[in-house]
Amino acid sequence: MRMIKAFNETIRYIESELDGEIDEGRVAMLSCYSYAMFSRLFSILTNMTLSEYIRLRKLTKAAVEINETSAKIIDIAVKYGYESSDSFTNAFKSFHHVTPTEVRSGEAYRVVSPIQLTLSVKGGKHMDVKIQKKGEFAVAGVKLNNIDSSSCPAVWDQLYKKYDHDILSRLGNGQSYGVCFDVESENKINYMACYHVSDIAKAREMGLEVKEIRAAEYAILSLKGAVPGCIHEGWKYAMEVFLPEQGYVHAGTPDFEVYFDGDMYSPDYKMELWIPLAKRE
Repeated sequence: MRMIKAFNETIRYIESELDGEIDEGRVAMLSCYSYAMFSRLFSILTNMTLSEYIRLRKLTKAAVEINETSAKIIDIAVKYGYESSDSFTNAFKSFHHVTPTEVRSGEAYRVVSPIQLTLSVKGGKHMDVKIQKKGEFAVAGVKLNNIDSSSCPAVWDQLYKKYDHDILSRLGNGQSYGVCFDVESENKINYMACYHVSDIAKAREMGLEVKEIRAAEYAILSLKGAVPGCIHEGWKYAMEVFLPEQGYVHAGTPDFEVYFDGDMYSPDYKMELWIPLAKRE
């Protein structure tokens, strides 16, 4: 337990100096190891070098500031140790897959959370997470209120008794969602099995329920594995690691299971979880 405490205190110190200069002597004092040994232990524990972790955390914090402030991009670049806009843009794009200017315009960016050592390592590369603002859109399908989460497959069964995938896909862009909304009970949820819809009038004529979704900012978790296990793992990571470490809470607006084509029971199945974000007060 002393190692865990020392490790976490060292990481907290490193986090406090991401926009400054990390004192290797301070790291040694807090961790009780030389800087080189701490770096080695860090790599063993996290499968990531300390220098890579620091670089990715700086790029994460830079993206957050670009997204949430009006500060000049070059000033943010200098703050996090880049001497030119070109070197910053190249590093930024290599990690986030978009440019700083595109993030300021609303494109998604990746997030590496601060590492925390418990009985296992949390954060870092444990799960691929992006933050992105989504505009307004609408969905149509079948919804059931006040159900157990284990009953969600039954909602999909009801939807597909009405119409098959091909017909539902033609209502919009073809994307299917499982939507949880207006949760009031500790043990029950309201759930909608639905598809993106462009023609709302047509969907209503077909006897489908329509839900209009307001613009919002989401944590987008890329999941891999059989359903529903991968969804449970995604939520566990989001609630235990990502949201508290990034200073967010669930915004209380609808969240989404985003399904793609493929065998949902395969260990290689890929999907997404969208969690609406609000800053922790």
